[in-house]
Amino acid sequence: MSQTVKIDVADSMYPLQQLMTYKFARLNAKMTAQAARILKETSDLSLSQWRIVSFLNQRQSATMAEFVRFSGFDKGQMSRTVKELVRAGLVIGEIGTKDQRTQELRLTDLGRATFEKARPSMRGRQASLLNCLSEAERKTFYAVLDKLEQRVDQLEEEA
Repeated sequence: MSQTVKIDVADSMYPLQQLMTYKFARLNAKMTAQAARILKETSDLSLSQWRIVSFLNQRQSATMAEFVRFSGFDKGQMSRTVKELVRAGLVIGEIGTKDQRTQELRLTDLGRATFEKARPSMRGRQASLLNCLSEAERKTFYAVLDKLEQRVDQLEEEA
């Protein structure tokens, strides 16, 4: 049985590079830059565009609100990114069938082809990242991320 150790970071002498948030930010910056480079080379999509295109590829169609709930993206960023995708002919927006105030987004044939062009490189990258961890480490990693996300949500609710 694991024991929870209480750490008071405010009273400790943690160097910056040992702070969890610093390590996450640094890793995120590296992973984002790598993904952006791969996407530029394979599809000319931005990372934000890739995430939306990937989501739509899985769902066939979705509203912006559904994607925002799923991803946690900023609504403004989402709106700008969707407009870019529509201008590029990768996504089409149609009046919602359930609610005519919403716009159902779906990939065009060009959007699907663009996704398929980038998919092998992005999947290979994901596999390479995950394969450096054992199955037990992956399970622990995802459990820790989920637990930290829940705690961040709790702290936001308490604020």
